[in-house]
Amino acid sequence: METVEKLIDQIIPYPADYSHRNGFSNEHIIDKLDADEKIEVEKGLIDKLTEHPEDILIVETLAYMKSTRSIPALRNLLANSSYDMEKLIIVSSIFEINHDNDMVDIAISAFRQLDNKKDAYYVYKLTGAFYHLAKFNNPTAVEIIKEYFYHKEYLVSYNAKRALGQ
Repeated sequence: METVEKLIDQIIPYPADYSHRNGFSNEHIIDKLDADEKIEVEKGLIDKLTEHPEDILIVETLAYMKSTRSIPALRNLLANSSYDMEKLIIVSSIFEINHDNDMVDIAISAFRQLDNKKDAYYVYKLTGAFYHLAKFNNPTAVEIIKEYFYHKEYLVSYNAKRALGQ
């Protein structure tokens, strides 16, 4: 068994920049862990989240691991988050772990805030947000995504349809 610190360094590479994270997936590493390693890695990731609250890869990794122990830390992170995309990712991660339906309204609200045509990154934020909103598989969330099926921006339209498997 590798040391937990070494595993965590492989699971969450630093620096957290484009060249180290673009296209990166840690799922194959998580999938190889035995039960004891998963518990130790989970504890380490929760600690790392305290150290690096801005690191969304940690949040998404805890969601992938279905870490119920991380819920208090994730809720705290959500309470202190001021960025709508970050909120959307955190609530979709909490939902992925425990199916807390209270997260749906927060997700919808955060998503609506992202729909700002004056933002230079509008198209890119929306396209990524569709996939997080789709995780809820909620009728209201689905209808919101469908509103973008015929958007004038091709990338928005394409990703809205793709997020719903169409």
